[in-house]
Amino acid sequence: MSKPFFILIGLVFTGLAILGAILPGMPTTVFLIVALWAFSRSSERMTRWLESIPILRTALKEARRFEERRAVRPAVKRIAVGFAWGSAGMTALVTQSVSQPLVIGVALAAVAATVFMVLIPTDRAPPPGDL
Repeated sequence: MSKPFFILIGLVFTGLAILGAILPGMPTTVFLIVALWAFSRSSERMTRWLESIPILRTALKEARRFEERRAVRPAVKRIAVGFAWGSAGMTALVTQSVSQPLVIGVALAAVAATVFMVLIPTDRAPPPGDL
């Protein structure tokens, strides 16, 4: 695959990560991991640019932690599952029906997020620098 293709993927997923940092219920770290992967295969300059975006600092810290340890902190797991199910509940309330395709889709995404968080290892070690 070509360098411009990976840059395009990185930019798209950076945009999604920024939206995730702003919008409740939308993930940030997952999109950030994909953007980091794409930029690592295409442009060191774009990687540095991504790392300089202030709104992504916390998610970037978690993405790096995942990259190093292949595990997620318990608090991150609770927040991810809470937001996933909170989004499903809010969608059901706003649409006033549990049978609508949108509600079913969001509920299935919440199930997938929950399963993923259960299956991924839990990192109970304190982060470097946090004592």
